[in-house]
Amino acid sequence: MLPVGLRTARLVLDPPVRADAELVTRYCQDPLFERYLTTPWPYTRADAEAFLGAHVPESWASGNELTWALRRFDGGPLLGVISVREAQHELGFWMGAEHRGKGLMSEAAIAVVEWTLAGGIRGATTVFWRAVEGNIASAKVARAAGFRRIEPDDATVPTRDGTGTLPAWYAVREASVDPRASASWDAILEAAA
Repeated sequence: MLPVGLRTARLVLDPPVRADAELVTRYCQDPLFERYLTTPWPYTRADAEAFLGAHVPESWASGNELTWALRRFDGGPLLGVISVREAQHELGFWMGAEHRGKGLMSEAAIAVVEWTLAGGIRGATTVFWRAVEGNIASAKVARAAGFRRIEPDDATVPTRDGTGTLPAWYAVREASVDPRASASWDAILEAAA
């Protein structure tokens, strides 16, 4: 698949490139990444270069994972990353610390989900989301993007090294937002307030 660019009211979404390596390296050294994400830890410049130089272009070409950089304008600095993994159409994302709390990731998530479900990924009728339990910021993005929280029997995510699992939250989004979606988050988001 060829890379696809998307635009929102405040963002340009395009594939991250090698020139983004410095920012990816810096952002991915955030202690929250160690706690909540499965990115390598400690995260190095070599990890960023492998991600940008090999993983992103190869995954677009194969269609296995479609990854976008969030930018304020064409050619602007990278703010964060969002992707859809082909196997289950699973949404994943992260944002650089100084860009959080502005609703930018929610805006990007809505754009990516709507593009996916409108035929961007052939045959996609649902998009899934999951995060390590406790990742309130990610849960807020999923809720804002219209995801409905679900509780599968095995609600886990693999550990960084792949040798175990961590408890996780799950959600799903269809083309039309389920009227129960927002309320499905009450138990975890009200408890965190």
